[in-house]
Amino acid sequence: MNTPNPRTEGEPEAVVIGHGAVGALITALMAEAGWSALSVDRADHTRDSAGILHGDITAPTPALRDKLARADMVVVAVPEQAAVDGLGTIAEATDPRTTIVETLSHKSGFLDRAEPLLEPRPVLSLNPLFHPSLGWADNTVTASAIRAGNTAERLLTLIEGAGARVHRLRHEEHDHIVTSVQAVTHAALLSFVDAVRRLGLAPADLVACAPPPTRTLLALSARVLTSQAETYWDIQNSGRPGDDARRALAESLQALDVGAGAGDRDGFGERFAGLGTWLGENLDPFADDAARALKTLLNRPTDHDDPSHGKR
Repeated sequence: MNTPNPRTEGEPEAVVIGHGAVGALITALMAEAGWSALSVDRADHTRDSAGILHGDITAPTPALRDKLARADMVVVAVPEQAAVDGLGTIAEATDPRTTIVETLSHKSGFLDRAEPLLEPRPVLSLNPLFHPSLGWADNTVTASAIRAGNTAERLLTLIEGAGARVHRLRHEEHDHIVTSVQAVTHAALLSFVDAVRRLGLAPADLVACAPPPTRTLLALSARVLTSQAETYWDIQNSGRPGDDARRALAESLQALDVGAGAGDRDGFGERFAGLGTWLGENLDPFADDAARALKTLLNRPTDHDDPSHGKR
């Protein structure tokens, strides 16, 4: 049985399920604003961590249920399957006025299951389109609401106040636009690393002979590969958006297979020019962005620039 939500004024009380990179980022933002923000995580290393309740949303303790019952907002910052598995607990333990926030990369699968369970609670979908280590400033967060509410708007105000750009859209639009873009980007990066591995190139030679664009792709790929695989699995395993993204990437690669008779020099030139035309007024600004990024990357000393790296 739900208990009345006791907080009617003042700063909201929030429970953040998951103390990974995204959960920690949101918890810190709330705490800095004076909110009462408690992180919940089932990892063993959180047992002795200050400000983190060791717990599992799929097997809640009485202490966790009590925190959920008192919360004005519950943020779900765990992988999709764990989020789905925790829906029953959230629906049973929270007040009908509690705002539920989810941070998944793919929305429809979770929200289709959540809607009948969570009604009439306000539900806000967020997706920080950046690695949390980069911070909020100058980065984009997508936001879509099934039912808007004051507490949700206060969180969006905090995010904008931290310097992020909030882009509002429907969750159906999110999955078509954002999930597709993420799926094709990460598939391209992972395929790039796999391709150079299949070519039999020694990593030391590859790095030593890498022109600036290759070095940039290696840096972006390494960024992905040092993150959690489950995050990228959820994006690729997103159903139609992920399937369409990989199919489009495969078709684009096939169109470049000149060795198999995919066009001639003139046809390649027309395709090349057409891609630039498609980018339109964004072409030159993106090229300038690349020049600045390449200059920064090449001017920054790194371990693999040191001839003694690996010999210490």
